[in-house]
Amino acid sequence: MKNILVFVFLLFFQLAFSQLTAAEYSVINIKANSRFSDFGTSYFGPNRIIFASSKLDGKKLRNKFNNNNDDFPRYDLFKGYLNFNGEVNYIKKLENNFVTKYNESNVSFSPDLRYVYFTQNNVKKGKYIEDNKNWINLKIYRASVKTNGQWTNIISLPFNADNYSCAFPSVSEDGKILFFTSDMPGGYGNSDIYWVTISEKGIYGTPQNIGPHVNSNAKENFPYVDGNILYFSSDRSESEGGLDVYMVAIDNPDSKPVNLGATINSPYDDFCFITDRKQKTGFFSSNRPNGKGKDDIYFFKQNTEIVECKQVIEGEIRDKITDDVIPGAIVSMYSHDNINLTNYPVKSDGKFRFNLACRDNYRIQATKIGYNKTFKHIGFTPKIFSQDITLYLEKKSILKPIAEKLSKIKPFDKEIKEPITKQIKSHPDIEKETTINKYGKEILNLKPIYFELDQYYITQESHEILAKAVRIINDNPTIIIEFGSHTDCRASDSYNLHLSILRANEVVKHLEYLGVPEHRIKGRGFGESELVNKCKDGVKCTEAEHLQNRRTEFVIIKK
Repeated sequence: MKNILVFVFLLFFQLAFSQLTAAEYSVINIKANSRFSDFGTSYFGPNRIIFASSKLDGKKLRNKFNNNNDDFPRYDLFKGYLNFNGEVNYIKKLENNFVTKYNESNVSFSPDLRYVYFTQNNVKKGKYIEDNKNWINLKIYRASVKTNGQWTNIISLPFNADNYSCAFPSVSEDGKILFFTSDMPGGYGNSDIYWVTISEKGIYGTPQNIGPHVNSNAKENFPYVDGNILYFSSDRSESEGGLDVYMVAIDNPDSKPVNLGATINSPYDDFCFITDRKQKTGFFSSNRPNGKGKDDIYFFKQNTEIVECKQVIEGEIRDKITDDVIPGAIVSMYSHDNINLTNYPVKSDGKFRFNLACRDNYRIQATKIGYNKTFKHIGFTPKIFSQDITLYLEKKSILKPIAEKLSKIKPFDKEIKEPITKQIKSHPDIEKETTINKYGKEILNLKPIYFELDQYYITQESHEILAKAVRIINDNPTIIIEFGSHTDCRASDSYNLHLSILRANEVVKHLEYLGVPEHRIKGRGFGESELVNKCKDGVKCTEAEHLQNRRTEFVIIKK
């Protein structure tokens, strides 16, 4: 039991930062396919294979795991021998005392071949059982395999139920974990991948959903485990069409499912993927056109290696002016959706290093007391698995912002006898700084705040503009200002939207620090959606032209 607990811990909670890259495959339609439906291959021992087929006519039953509601013929199990070309010879129907007049399919053997797991309709005393929606659900059964090949001591697994299906078993290489598909309550989609532990005494644990890094709001079916890689089929929105085959590293909860590509997958249903790792061959099933029957078995050869991508981000922190190494900074890594993944305290050498999953984009940020924080966008490019990054920190100015001085002036001066803000408001220069109409919006007549490329800290040049904004807001106690922040077109739309939100929030925090009430200022990011010039994607522009778009404007949303 201890080994099982260790395996499960590593399986689902180890923070390994790697991502798989699919191999390239060549496929052929095997001669054993018939005009009926042939699918669901499984290995049992060297050069032997079992698959399901509707070669023999039988009663048609509805299977809710299929992508339509048609009645499907009965499936029986057949066995045969493999040759080096992937053809199945000497095919015979599997004769056993468990065989019913209903469906049997999708077999998986324990590593020692002593036990076999298979899928069968929910049958009791020779009759199928319907649920309250008239579906005939599927159950997983286990049998002992005798030396003469007979399957005996057949039991229904304890987590089966009459009101949902459990199907398509796949045993891990050590025989301690069983993966399967189910539509039991509490899942993420129409059907999900689950796992359950198997003790040395054959006792089953409580089934666990493998989680949202594999399962989606669509159908996940037909799991197959090869080492630390789980193959499965799904009809999620990014599929080529119908069911597609995916793979994912099951020892890495941060791993993202990878589509196996156009050779294995098609605009139709592609499923029941199995592989022989040593031979770099395998089988899958598909109902793609130009086959021999409704479903056909395809043999494949793996022509390239599956690459395990490990993205390494390393670099150092330096002073923007002197280029000296800066020790003691905190370097933070954020996901593409702004989730803080980890924080790294930089030591005396100023260096940092992160091992990350090869998946989406990241943002790395450096902070230190007395410096303006800085960050950089990290875009992942396939086959570029390491990046060297230098982050430059700039010391904050020793001069206090003008607005901070203004905020400390008492509202009544003994000599003036009236509020200072009233004096400022009546000044003719300030009268000009009220509002203008721009882009159909009412905006404070102030220069926009501009930002450096890929940065969101407030520059020293912007302090005086913010000081004027504070005076106007204080002079007009009923107005509410929205700080609309924008970016130039460089980087992705999603990244620019996130960057503009950071800029807007930074302005809001700065004004709150200067004493402006929180309820009177709001921040909003527009990304690159409202450019003020021609500098859109694909247009060559100068830095000065791009700068015009990296702005924050003061929009009046309530008077």
